[in-house]
Amino acid sequence: MCLFSFVTTGWCAEETVVYLAIQYGEQDTGSPAPVVGSKDSYLSTLADTHGALKETRQVSPKVLSFDFYKTTGTFASGFGLEVHSYNKSYTFENDSSSVNISAVGLLYGLNFYYRGDFWFPFLGFGTGNYSAKVQEELVTGSSKTYGTVFGQVDKSFFYKFGFRIPFNGMGLVFTQQYISADLEVATENKPLSLGGTASFIGFYYGF
Repeated sequence: MCLFSFVTTGWCAEETVVYLAIQYGEQDTGSPAPVVGSKDSYLSTLADTHGALKETRQVSPKVLSFDFYKTTGTFASGFGLEVHSYNKSYTFENDSSSVNISAVGLLYGLNFYYRGDFWFPFLGFGTGNYSAKVQEELVTGSSKTYGTVFGQVDKSFFYKFGFRIPFNGMGLVFTQQYISADLEVATENKPLSLGGTASFIGFYYGF
């Protein structure tokens, strides 16, 4: 939608662009986001008792994003909204203890991008919140304890960069993202990182 146009040249000086995208990828929750992140200790504390983790800290989020831009020539700035969700189970080497983590993040912030001839590089940053459910099944000797913790991180922060490759209104999107979102798990009084360092790839539709 052109907001300002020049009749003599026939091009739009400013327009509104909306991008909808779905992305998949890998996120290392054990790798703190540079500058803004910190190392967590919830799972490592459990590992001291129940043995080393059998799984890595990699999770596989699904990301649905909505970006609203105002463009001026080849440059654009705007607002972005993202929903991240993943589920991961961890087990330990010394016994049959397990922990299952389900997390949903709602992130929002400012985005900026450049419209090149063949690709659209972008960067963004912002805040948001994560909601999580942590289910524990912990074995100590001959006894077994169960616990479920619901929590929310209200002061998460993220920054990202990447690029889009357009194909007639649709295209590919690649994103490198860094998220700081630490949940205090009440059963151990230790922080659990719900964010970390992530790489995503997906498809977008622009209109």
